[in-house]
Amino acid sequence: MRSAVAAEVAGGMVEFYFHEGDGFRVEKEAFSPFVLLSADAGIPGDIRIETLSGGGFFCRMAFFASFEEYNELLPQLKKLPGVMVFNSLLQQALTVSNCRLFENMEFDSLRQMQFAVTGDGEKITAVKIADTSGKTEEFTGDEAQIIRSFSQVVTAFDPDVLTGFNCCREDLPLLTRRAKKLKIALECGRDGRGFTTKQSRYSAGEKQYSYQRFSLAGRHVVDLLHLVQLYDAAHRDLEDHDLISLQKYFALPGGSVPEILRELSKILLPAYFYRTRSLPLGFQESILRGSGSALDALLCAEYLRLRRAIPLPESPRPYAGAISSMEKAGVFHRVRHCDVRSLYPSLLLSFKENPCRDEAGIFLKKLDELRTFRLRAKDQAKTLPPGSARQQLESLQSSFKILINSFYGYLGFAQGAFNDYTLAEKVTAAGRNLLNKLISTLLENNAVVIEADTDGIYFQIPENDNNALDDALNAVLPPGIELEFDAEYSAMYSYKAKNYALLSPDGTIHLTGAALKSRSLEGFQRKFIFDIASGFLHNDPERAVRSYHFWKNAISNHTVALEDLAKSEILSDSPENYRKKLASGKGRRSAPYELALASGREFKAGDKVRFYMTGTKAKLPVVGNCRLLADNQGERDENTAWYLAKLDEIAGNFAVAGIQEQ
Repeated sequence: MRSAVAAEVAGGMVEFYFHEGDGFRVEKEAFSPFVLLSADAGIPGDIRIETLSGGGFFCRMAFFASFEEYNELLPQLKKLPGVMVFNSLLQQALTVSNCRLFENMEFDSLRQMQFAVTGDGEKITAVKIADTSGKTEEFTGDEAQIIRSFSQVVTAFDPDVLTGFNCCREDLPLLTRRAKKLKIALECGRDGRGFTTKQSRYSAGEKQYSYQRFSLAGRHVVDLLHLVQLYDAAHRDLEDHDLISLQKYFALPGGSVPEILRELSKILLPAYFYRTRSLPLGFQESILRGSGSALDALLCAEYLRLRRAIPLPESPRPYAGAISSMEKAGVFHRVRHCDVRSLYPSLLLSFKENPCRDEAGIFLKKLDELRTFRLRAKDQAKTLPPGSARQQLESLQSSFKILINSFYGYLGFAQGAFNDYTLAEKVTAAGRNLLNKLISTLLENNAVVIEADTDGIYFQIPENDNNALDDALNAVLPPGIELEFDAEYSAMYSYKAKNYALLSPDGTIHLTGAALKSRSLEGFQRKFIFDIASGFLHNDPERAVRSYHFWKNAISNHTVALEDLAKSEILSDSPENYRKKLASGKGRRSAPYELALASGREFKAGDKVRFYMTGTKAKLPVVGNCRLLADNQGERDENTAWYLAKLDEIAGNFAVAGIQEQ
């Protein structure tokens, strides 16, 4: 069976790339760009129209004879009522083709090359590579020869994926800029040509990032920093996004940067590889497109494959959401967590009810396929010892959890062609009802319910529990819904809703929630909060007092490291765009952007800005009273009053007793 590793749209054709021995072959198919039309929509020109079956609003496909005609009319088409446009030509091509990227492939058969470029911003001094064959290499010496060697090794190994870290902001701009300056052809694409670029944006959780997108014909360019940001948006437990922090978090082996990236790729990339097998999207687009939009692409592609009309989305309306509550605050011992396996997807499947405008019944069919795949990966991960294989499966199931949960979220997705607010409301109501039944059962069996959130509950195990509780909980579950007891903890400190600390039997402490570990907190704050939580969990309240006095003395006497006082913020937009928004009256002043602009350095979207407070008063606006950490040359000009007030605020928030005692 065919398994395309890449696809490109060019010259009225779609070109599919396939492995052939150590190289590749190309198969071409004719492709005509198209738009979808309502029954009464009209477009200029002599366009071939195909009528679609079913009662959907967009009931006709209009095919253009040439790309030139399509591109000429596109700006006008987007303004016409009753016209639906897929902006990505590759999405259009894959939508009408029976081929999906990586179909019938396994992740281990993907040829990858990791790379890292070293330079001073003006000149390249080295390029290191590692690939999935086990090869590692470093090119140094003459800059022109370094660039040629990199291009040659890419062509020789012929990777499907080129992977870097922060490469869209650092490595590739430097590499392409220097190659152009030295008049060297970077012939890294499978068509013998170089990189193409365009400005783009993506979202990771609530944050949006601008970046320069790099592409190569027949290959995929992946920046692992993007995947790290997406991972952290889902898990929210990374200390930082730099490679040293990631190496520690994922227990990656040492080695050169590309070797570390090779191991990180094994953990983070598989989820998106398998996701791409189902979607009519390129690999990079599959990674960075939001779950709702990706699912809409999948459903629309299935409908157009059947030549069925696509409905118009419902207008948005509010509806009640899930349970999210903290039942008890304080410290609890012998704590368990139970989780309803894939609650919302399971409820959707148990209803046997597709969205009201899904005439072909595609929604539940795809949900069932993806849910089965995800639960199989989750169960497999539990059987493996700690290590990269287990992390790969956990990352895989976590990413698919997000995708299958997006089936529920899609019902309330304003741009979703098959959204259904009534069904969304029915699902959340059933979820709340089930969780309330589980909470009532726990209370009836003398358990202490600590926290409940959407599909999971933390509770203190009652004395003399003899599995009767498990039986009682399972008895209230409807058919097709499974309860999972996925963890047990020695202690739990519940601070407030969605903010708690857990003590594992092996002594590891896990913090959850922005109030306990947000990266917007300064380093000394995070360390002080960790000591407070650790003291509660270990029944050692004096630990918090000792920590308070340690930080108070260090701040007062200027012995605290400035790194522990500095705040870190990522620029989601370029400083120049910030300046323009401010000038137009659409923005508000922001300290990191102001510092970036005043520094005289070239800060870009995605760069990290680290700064600390100056001045002498405890209450000051941040803008105008801070300094870049990098600009400090050893002088101690930090605002001790500001930081002591922050320390006291935390102590008050967590009710640390006895802090006035010496």
